[in-house]
Amino acid sequence: MKIRRDIWLIVLVGFLHFGLYAQTPVNNNSLTETLDKASMFLTDVEGDQKVKANQNLSELIESLEVIRKKETDDDAFLRKLFLKTNRKTLRRYSLYADFSETMLDHNYGCLSGTILYSLLLSHFDFNFEAIELSDHIYLLVENENSKFIFESTLGSRGFIANKADIDKALSGYSERSVVNQSMTAVASLNSNEQTSVINNRIGLKELAGLQYYNKAIESFKNTELITALKQSEQSHELYPSVRIKQLMQLLVNEILYSEGLTREVKQNALKNYISHIRENKISRTK
Repeated sequence: MKIRRDIWLIVLVGFLHFGLYAQTPVNNNSLTETLDKASMFLTDVEGDQKVKANQNLSELIESLEVIRKKETDDDAFLRKLFLKTNRKTLRRYSLYADFSETMLDHNYGCLSGTILYSLLLSHFDFNFEAIELSDHIYLLVENENSKFIFESTLGSRGFIANKADIDKALSGYSERSVVNQSMTAVASLNSNEQTSVINNRIGLKELAGLQYYNKAIESFKNTELITALKQSEQSHELYPSVRIKQLMQLLVNEILYSEGLTREVKQNALKNYISHIRENKISRTK
């Protein structure tokens, strides 16, 4: 009888151990921390719009947290995170869409989609890197022995997990990592004359800088030169990359030779640019 009682005791302890540890919560960042990170991408909206954007992001995160509690396998959860986000939030492709448009209107570009996935991966404490190309951006996600690509512009096919598919995608990315002679936004699809290669691994702060860079490109194409220069300076404060420096220099030249701007406006723009150069110690070489 004592032997039988000991066996049942061992079995009971085993079940208690499973109950205590098999459902151990996964470490997540707090919602407040994630919303704080998101705030650097929502600088163009205020009041009710900002509240609504944060509310939509919160609801998405909370729905994913419900899934996370049930799905403790990391690889399976990453797939579900990608697909649910794509289905729920990334609905209409728009070249210059920024993060606020994505959260408010479901319009997205490769940059704003990548920003959203980056915030979610950061919230759930996964290791990832954003890979900046001349005209595109995507995510590399690594989890122990597993590796994934998050490609926000391919719909449900954008979760790439098979090694052969990853190698094929990386090969394709390497062919488009070349800067054009003409100015391109991160989200553009042009690929003409080759000048230099961009293939940078960046984080959230640099992504915020690229969002300003895209805004500056859009403003320039709309001939809003003063606005474009301000946005490029904001971009450089967050991400002092070569192409952002070149964009600022180009915009200053465009402003100085513009026939539609007054001398006072030109002088103020130049003064602000020089002040920015001194504050950020930018090389003025062309």
